[in-house]
Amino acid sequence: MIGVKRPLGIAIVSILLWIAAIVALLPAVVSHPGRWAVSGRLLLAVILAGVGAGLWGRRNWARVLLILLLVLVAASSLFALVFYALLRHDYRLAIVVFIQFSFSVFLIYYLDRRRMQQDFASLSAWPTALKTLVLAVFTVLLAFPFYWMVIATFKQNDDLYTVANNPFIFNAKATLDNLRLLFETRFVQWLENTALVGVMVVAITLLLAVPAAYALARLTGRWGQRLGIAIFLTYLVPPTLLFIPLSRVVASLGLQDSIWALVLVYPSFTVPFSIWLLMGFFKSIPKELEDAAMVDGLTRFGAFVKMVIPVSISGILTVVIFTFTLVTQEFVYALTFISSESKQMVGVGIPIFLVRGDVYFWGSLMAACLIASLPIAFLYNLFLDRFIAGFTVGAVKG
Repeated sequence: MIGVKRPLGIAIVSILLWIAAIVALLPAVVSHPGRWAVSGRLLLAVILAGVGAGLWGRRNWARVLLILLLVLVAASSLFALVFYALLRHDYRLAIVVFIQFSFSVFLIYYLDRRRMQQDFASLSAWPTALKTLVLAVFTVLLAFPFYWMVIATFKQNDDLYTVANNPFIFNAKATLDNLRLLFETRFVQWLENTALVGVMVVAITLLLAVPAAYALARLTGRWGQRLGIAIFLTYLVPPTLLFIPLSRVVASLGLQDSIWALVLVYPSFTVPFSIWLLMGFFKSIPKELEDAAMVDGLTRFGAFVKMVIPVSISGILTVVIFTFTLVTQEFVYALTFISSESKQMVGVGIPIFLVRGDVYFWGSLMAACLIASLPIAFLYNLFLDRFIAGFTVGAVKG
């Protein structure tokens, strides 16, 4: 595009964006608003100036980003026009919003004309813009709970409970009192108990589910699928029906008020689902691979260990993440079988000892949820591709 004359409209839009960036910064310089307002205006100015520079250099990413911003402006303007200005009969505001909507639509049309596509050496910007919009919406929705937990963790109580305050920012200075209150409880010990039970339940689940799923998928013929479904149906029985008979079993074994009761009970619902999931994954593996391995001298067990398990890492990893997640969020069994404060699981200890009557220590509750959820969120994102592969193969081919 070097040597090609820049369209006049692009030059005008770029200059308007730079002017808008300067205008966005003026209140921060003149009126000295709060730091959050200054940060927001500074971010807006950087975005406008960057898009303007990108348009001036005829970068297609700038055109896509500007179209995306204009779509958001047009949608918000239309919403304000229909559901606010017209309903309140504020026709002056309605005219202003309609002009804003019309200008946004005109710019979108102008930026996506065939001439613009040729000048930016690209096809229509709509596929990329819509893809970016959908991705941005889902990113905001998924990240918002973590943002909310972080904000609530470091907010003062007065800031949390004052209705007039903006709930999404710090209206007062941040504080560490909520974390201090959290660590005055046995929170660290609850995390250790949860991690210990989780690791042991995962080990037991893999030890039982992997060979059972392989046997049902390979060695039982047409009855394997029916038996696998029957085993899976036991997973659907709600814990509220099972904790009474299981409490008798725990009492008979002398495991009351012990984390070993949970190690005994949790596999009752992790193993059935894991067997069903792994059955579908093992069935997706060609049987000829095992036959070839046995022809080369391996036994059935040797082919299973050296051939099937390495190929099934995605399914096994899915079972590990699923099992550990269930252990961390299970409530009924942990509440029923554990009564001592020092032996509580994190999912029970947090609401019991941070909710006292009608007093909710929201800052400490959010801090505990944030600390407990971050490792699981990290694992999900780290092994996301394998996790999805394991679930889809198990669900579709099982």
